[in-house]
Amino acid sequence: MEQKNKREWVKNAIIIFLIVMLILTLFSNTIMNYSLPEVSAQYCYSGQITNKVRGTGVVEAADPYSVVVKEARKIDSVAVRVGDEVEKGAVIYVLEDGESTELKEAMKTLEQMKNEYEQAVITGAVPSSVTTAIDSGTIGSLQSNQAKLEASKNNVEYWKSRVDSLSKLQTQYAAAPEDYNSEKKAIENAQESLDAWTEQNSIDKGDLAEASANYNSSKSAYESKLTDINKEKAYLKRVTNGDISSNDDESVADIQKRITLMEDELKFLKQTYDKDNTAYQSAVTKEANSAEMVNYCKQLLKDSQNALENKTYTISVDLSNAQSNLEKAQKAYDELLQDLSTLYGLEDKVAAIKEQEKEVEKLRESSVGGEITAPVAGTILSLAYVAGETIETGHEVASIQKAGKGFTLSMNITSEQAKYVGIGDEAEVSNSWWYSDIHARVTKIIADRSNPQNGKIVLFEMEGDLTSGQSLTLTVGNKTNNYDCIVPNSAIREDNNGKFIYIVESKSTPFGNRYVAKRVDVNVLAEDDKESAVSGDLSGWEYVITNSSKPVEENKQVRLKD
Repeated sequence: MEQKNKREWVKNAIIIFLIVMLILTLFSNTIMNYSLPEVSAQYCYSGQITNKVRGTGVVEAADPYSVVVKEARKIDSVAVRVGDEVEKGAVIYVLEDGESTELKEAMKTLEQMKNEYEQAVITGAVPSSVTTAIDSGTIGSLQSNQAKLEASKNNVEYWKSRVDSLSKLQTQYAAAPEDYNSEKKAIENAQESLDAWTEQNSIDKGDLAEASANYNSSKSAYESKLTDINKEKAYLKRVTNGDISSNDDESVADIQKRITLMEDELKFLKQTYDKDNTAYQSAVTKEANSAEMVNYCKQLLKDSQNALENKTYTISVDLSNAQSNLEKAQKAYDELLQDLSTLYGLEDKVAAIKEQEKEVEKLRESSVGGEITAPVAGTILSLAYVAGETIETGHEVASIQKAGKGFTLSMNITSEQAKYVGIGDEAEVSNSWWYSDIHARVTKIIADRSNPQNGKIVLFEMEGDLTSGQSLTLTVGNKTNNYDCIVPNSAIREDNNGKFIYIVESKSTPFGNRYVAKRVDVNVLAEDDKESAVSGDLSGWEYVITNSSKPVEENKQVRLKD
């Protein structure tokens, strides 16, 4: 009996299992459907859309005024706050007492330069003539100093030549004091040298006379022109003061123009004068040297003609004098060279000191005093510093929205969207109930440099209760066009690859139709608050998913809402 009951139980279990399997097989599709996303879909359709372009931008002040201070000072207190309206001259910052860092550094540099100059004068054993020339500004022109140096050098060369000649002659007489033939030869040589130097001296005198004439002529022309200019300036002053009337009713400008032309001529005459002066000084030196050589040759001839008993003595004395003169000439040349080198070195230092003094005075004159004030009337947009901070040189300390100036806003759109926006279009502000009396008007549409192919920038002129830095969303455009494929805005989706929609594709199975979501990338051609016109790989009869109960994935099954 027990064995029979056991077989019945097994039989019943098998029957129940088979029934359950049959039910699951028959209703598996229905059970799975309830786990799928439930979607709402509709066909895309053709129609009209009033194109509106929506975007967000930041309000900026139009033509803000930057307050910049060109010296470093420490701030004691800030007298205004961002948003305050100020009048021209109103105090923005109160500065701590004291001079600017730039002025202190400039004064310190000036003091160091003066100390270096004084140290160079003391330690360099500078002659008083050099310091006097620098202090009085009478160091002379470069050309005149070069002429002095050249003349001194020629003097050295002359005495070197004479010492050499006398030394050779002394050697000859020491070797053969009784050689009368040698004495005759010396007389002949001396005569030839005298003739040659006499001829050269005659030439040098002619050159000197010519150089002197040129120098006197250019000097006279220069001084005459300078006198004429001074007369014209005095005449201009009397005409300007109204003491006399101008000749032939000529204007002050005509007189000044004539003076300017005369001054240009004076510059040219001064160049000629300096050039002729240098040539004259050189001619003087050459004539003096040749004259000296004539005298020397005369003396040499005379010495050669003297008795044998005193000629050796004479040569010795002349050689001694020549050596002494050579030493003096060399010393004078070395001292002149050193003085000129020192002179120009110290002159550079003095010039640098004068420039630094001008810089110090310039910084004193441009000092901002104890306050930084508003250079224009308007609204404080930003303050770069707080009390206790030190202003950086040349940095902006504050910006001011000038009174009477408005605000601007820029918004990035696509080139396609730019077709629906025109200059002068009025824009709507999103959540306008939140703001009070704000108006936006398109003033310019320009290319987006960061996206020149597909991007544009719309510039708006803003009016109303606005603040710089405020972010606003604007809607602009009102052009109506026909489109082949229009879908609800809820159908438009977007990811990193761009905008797209899901369409429903139907597949037949033994258990009925199955519906699969397929992604189609689209371009939004136009949109309003409810609908968008799109283009893409569409035929116009697609069944577009507008809403879903769960996230939809590409090529995954979905369940259509009844």
